[in-house]
Amino acid sequence: MTTSLAALTTVLLTAGPALADNPIGPAEGEDPGSSLGLVKTLLLYIGIPVVAAIVIFAVVWLPGAVNANRYRPAKGWNAEPVWFAGPPAPVEAVRSAELGDVVRGGARGDW
Repeated sequence: MTTSLAALTTVLLTAGPALADNPIGPAEGEDPGSSLGLVKTLLLYIGIPVVAAIVIFAVVWLPGAVNANRYRPAKGWNAEPVWFAGPPAPVEAVRSAELGDVVRGGARGDW
């Protein structure tokens, strides 16, 4: 009951002013203004979305089309190896590593 009363109050308070007459000026729709015409309407509703889609397509597609250094399955891999999140000089880091007691993780979770 309380929820229904709150919903009805909300609807009446928000929609009530829209239902009232406007004593200050003309009612909405009384002066419709001039028409856009067929060409302007087509440009507005078809031309602008098509141009926006072409621009978005170009922004997404062009960087990939310009970048020629990518993997091709038939040609093999020709790029330098990259160690992500590793030391800046991985070869020196491996050479200078010391052997020691390394605790490794496992299923027990005591690592």
